[in-house]
Amino acid sequence: MRRLKHILFSLAALFILMVVLGAFFTISETEQAVILQLGNPVRMIVGDRTPEQMADLQTWIDSNTPGVALSQGAGLYFKIPFLQQVEIFDDRILEYDDPPADVVTKDKKHVKVDCYARWRIENPLLFLRRVRTENGAMSRLDDIIYSMIRQELGKSNLIQIVRSTNDPIGLGDYVRLVNNVTYSDTLEDIVIDDEGEIRETTKLVRMVSSQGRGAILNRVTTTCRSMAEDYGIYIVDVRIKRADLPEENQAAVFARMQAERNRISNRYRAEGRRMSDVIMANTDLQVDSISAKAKRTALTIRGIADSTAAAIYAEAYNSYPDFYSFIQSLETLETIMGSSSNIVVGTDGIFKYIISKPGEFL
Repeated sequence: MRRLKHILFSLAALFILMVVLGAFFTISETEQAVILQLGNPVRMIVGDRTPEQMADLQTWIDSNTPGVALSQGAGLYFKIPFLQQVEIFDDRILEYDDPPADVVTKDKKHVKVDCYARWRIENPLLFLRRVRTENGAMSRLDDIIYSMIRQELGKSNLIQIVRSTNDPIGLGDYVRLVNNVTYSDTLEDIVIDDEGEIRETTKLVRMVSSQGRGAILNRVTTTCRSMAEDYGIYIVDVRIKRADLPEENQAAVFARMQAERNRISNRYRAEGRRMSDVIMANTDLQVDSISAKAKRTALTIRGIADSTAAAIYAEAYNSYPDFYSFIQSLETLETIMGSSSNIVVGTDGIFKYIISKPGEFL
């Protein structure tokens, strides 16, 4: 009999211990919970929230599940053992990351886009009702995020997707300053200085505020955040991790890029050769012009000098005509003698000055 009492007492103590232990539970700083009583929610415990967020949750509870208590913060909580159950949810920012998906852009480019998102459970009671688990939430997010990614990227060109900002960027000499990317088909954007040299210029491409990857992802985040509210989920942001061309298209794209670079380089070389010919022709023309002017100036100076010398000679000869005749006879004799040492001439003419006595004709 005494042994039976000990057994009953032990069972009663064990039951009371189980009741006491089952009546209390703890919520950590990284958790939030919903208390269910026979499957119906009676209390929602959330983590760190602003007063505005708490007010929004209370308004939602009053409109959708009146009578459910709202608590905030980590700590020790009480529930009715065996009658109430606790569903624990993560209160941290979670990550969504799925394999890349194929997207067709506005300019008909096939791109494999690998995106990711960060999200958190904003309303644990609504989350429990709509998706129940994080795996269920991932399935819903996959439908929401990738549908919006395809929709927004389908409205944009490839260059708008691969750019990370909306700031102006330089794309070289063959790009005009326009509202979108357009390649110039002429060389009028090249700057040539006074010496005939090609100077590198940089044109800026100005993207409007609604273009660029930043603006695209902001629209995707805003739309996905609005759609995810129906599941008690708050999407912090959506970002593109990689945007690659399909492997079967990469070789053709790289070949086209190489051909474009070669075309531009050939145009540079052709323009350089043309400018070289122009410079050489202009130089030759300037050299010939300077040489002709120099020759004309030299001939003019020589003619003036000869005229002046002739005038001086004429004046001198007119002053001493006999001396001029004597000099003339000497020059003539020097010319006709050559290498011979013997010469026979008459005494008439200019040679009479040679055989005359000094001072005879003065």
